Amino acid sequence: MDDYEAAGGAVMRDLFADEVEHGVWFEDPVLLEKLAMDKLQAAADELATRWKWAVPMVEAAWNHTASFGRIEPQPGAPTDDEQAEIAKLEARHDELNSLGEDDWTEELVAEAEAIEARLDEIEGGIEARAVFRREDFAMAGCIVTIGRDGAHQVIQGLVRPEDMPNRTETGDAGAPAGNGYDPDAADNGTHVAGPAVNSSVTGPMAQPKDPQAEARKEAGVGIGLADDLRAIRTALVKAHLAGDFEAAFDLMLFQMGRAVFARGYHDQALDIAVKETPDRPMTRMNEAEFAGWSPGEAMLEDRSHLSFDWLEIEDDGESFAALRALPRAEKEALFAACAARTVKGQLAFEPQARPELEATVARLDIDFAAHVRPTAAMLWSRINKGRVLDVARTVFGLNWASARSKYKKPELAEAMEAAFAAGDPPVGVSAEMHANALAWTPPGFAAFDKGGTAEDVGDAATEAAGTDPAEAPAGEPESGEPAADSGTDPAQAASPSNGNGHATEADPEPEPSDDAAASAGNGAAESANPDPDADPGDNGEADPGPAAADVPDGIAAAGPVSGHDAQEDPVDIPGFLRRVQ
Repeated sequence: MDDYEAAGGAVMRDLFADEVEHGVWFEDPVLLEKLAMDKLQAAADELATRWKWAVPMVEAAWNHTASFGRIEPQPGAPTDDEQAEIAKLEARHDELNSLGEDDWTEELVAEAEAIEARLDEIEGGIEARAVFRREDFAMAGCIVTIGRDGAHQVIQGLVRPEDMPNRTETGDAGAPAGNGYDPDAADNGTHVAGPAVNSSVTGPMAQPKDPQAEARKEAGVGIGLADDLRAIRTALVKAHLAGDFEAAFDLMLFQMGRAVFARGYHDQALDIAVKETPDRPMTRMNEAEFAGWSPGEAMLEDRSHLSFDWLEIEDDGESFAALRALPRAEKEALFAACAARTVKGQLAFEPQARPELEATVARLDIDFAAHVRPTAAMLWSRINKGRVLDVARTVFGLNWASARSKYKKPELAEAMEAAFAAGDPPVGVSAEMHANALAWTPPGFAAFDKGGTAEDVGDAATEAAGTDPAEAPAGEPESGEPAADSGTDPAQAASPSNGNGHATEADPEPEPSDDAAASAGNGAAESANPDPDADPGDNGEADPGPAAADVPDGIAAAGPVSGHDAQEDPVDIPGFLRRVQ
């Protein structure tokens, strides 16, 4: 708290909070996370002097730590005095347990509790004397994070997959070779064993698949970018839904009807508690730049058309009477505005996306492309270069993309921002190409958009036709290189457009396997890039590009192309939700 306030962090306090309640809210989550990371980094730097590696993390998710192997320390042994005390305490504990229910007194209960507490204390002391060997420190590392109690927590003995010993090194039982004796072992603050029984190295735990991570990988966006895009899209959906009473009424009625008349738990598109859902990710709350990315915020801020006089009446009965007296049009406007502000954020390609909300987005017919123009800071610098070039090929054609494939990542991002900006077309972009760019929307914005590029549809069809994937180079997360082109513009060879800038599939293709998804040439493999918002593969060097294709300059897609393929009929939705007015 002191460090946060000293750094200029704003704090909101509840003057009426009692002794049990904290009543304090930190208003700058970005600053708070930075201060926490600074302290964790300092602790990690100190631990890195002993372990092979040490990494600070504000939150260490189970599925992340499970990806490491584990080295268990050599267990500690009780001293002679501890063994004697344990035997004495356990003997007395057994005597007390043999007493009948009527024989217990308050003194005996207190004695039994004291015995259990002392046994736990001794056991804790023995466990604290567990030791790692010198070779354990050389092989494994640790994560420094924040425990549930708010204090530093060190998760140690973690072995990266590439550092796992093979069977010849560990033997059949998986124990390191040798007798465990290290004459050079030293006590560096963490106990190091001398002669001891070999410790075993266990492999990483099998992780359950994360469908959201898989969906982001297919769309080529990272966690942070997905959070931003979801907020930008949802604010626009809210703003348009607030102006459509019929759509808001149907969506609200659908959820209310299921909640009242259908038994069991149901996922819902609205949060009818009722409370307003946030319009920004938590980490963007105090960023002025985000307002420029999310025009829906300003649209929602305008409440001049809503009637709020009834809210100023203190007496609830009179307030309700005033509400009832409002003209129907004003009631409908209030209803739509309230329902809209409860919408839960989602991108269309996310596995948890509610189909009734996607049907409502289609019904509202929101022109997302007119509202949101992708910039370098908002989008292009935050996705892999290969994905950027995929979009460029789809929207502008092979020749334009190939001519810029050797650009450094920042230069390519700036070129994409200029090409996709509203106004006059920049140099090198024809009017038709610019029209395609102005019709493009970020992944997951259009209703039922699956998030993949139009080229992905063609790739899936090629694989289904039996093409040997070994004949084509596998796409790396940051290779950014288009395959040697055959003279055909992928934008022209892509599936036909359905008129809203989204490629559609004539026939549903089977879902690619996990291995295929991991090797798909979309530059979005998260396993190779744990922070997809960053671009570690681009080191500032110019990338080798493909030979220029023999394609006329200015080639572009035949129609508006957004670079995303929408599902033609993704789910079975009630008829009244499908109606678009």
